[in-house]
Amino acid sequence: MSFRVISLGLVALIAVSAPAFAARKSNTDSAIAATTSEAFATQAAEVRKDMESGGRYGNISSANRQKVDAQLDFIGNLLQRKGSVDALNDQEKVQLMNAQEQANSILVGYDDQQLVCEYRRIAGSNRKEKVCQTKREIAKAREDSRDSYRRQISGHQNQEGMNNPGSR
Repeated sequence: MSFRVISLGLVALIAVSAPAFAARKSNTDSAIAATTSEAFATQAAEVRKDMESGGRYGNISSANRQKVDAQLDFIGNLLQRKGSVDALNDQEKVQLMNAQEQANSILVGYDDQQLVCEYRRIAGSNRKEKVCQTKREIAKAREDSRDSYRRQISGHQNQEGMNNPGSR
């Protein structure tokens, strides 16, 4: 397989992933899919906004935020110089794809809208059922469970104190 065929494949992959980003109908779409300088500027601004507190990637660490910002800057500068993916040479296309993949791989880990599915055993049965939730829903359920446990423990301790007032 020649380098030309591989590079054409990369260009096709970039071209195919751009509409998926624009539609953003699924939770598995990439956050970054650069095509033109103008389109990428809009995408980069959206990703940077989503990395702020309360955004889609709001829980990203500052170190990873800096890595993503560096990749966004690299892609933006490359597309600014060349105008679009079509104007890039083969090496630049590979660099672009690598920068996109690095940023996307970091962001996917912090995407609280990412769907996570698992099989859970149904109580009283050997059957399993598929349960899908977003990372945000999983975190909320975990937090609610902790809060409920704390309330039960504190309520139990309060009842013991009321039943045995001389123990203090």
